[in-house]
Amino acid sequence: MLNFIEIFLCCFESCFSRKAAFRWFVTITIGLMLRSDKLGITSIIRDLALAPGCYDAMLHFFRASSWSLDDIRKRWFSAVREHAPLYKEGDLYVLAGDGV
Repeated sequence: MLNFIEIFLCCFESCFSRKAAFRWFVTITIGLMLRSDKLGITSIIRDLALAPGCYDAMLHFFRASSWSLDDIRKRWFSAVREHAPLYKEGDLYVLAGDGV
């Protein structure tokens, strides 16, 4: 599973013009997957045992100009098509989730 997550997240590296921004993206994504509560950045920092000083740097990531949400969204759709089977009903794709 860890190998798949690494391969999948590496698909997004081209969306970032700075290596540091990509590393924060990976850290935040893993943090969102592992966090024990829904208290935002604080939960990520606590559950990944990051230094409290990471809080401001993590906040800065969300305002950084080194990436574009539209690029990440497009890459997400592309990565899902590459790594996950999609079921199509007529002209629409059906995505099943577990509610988490």
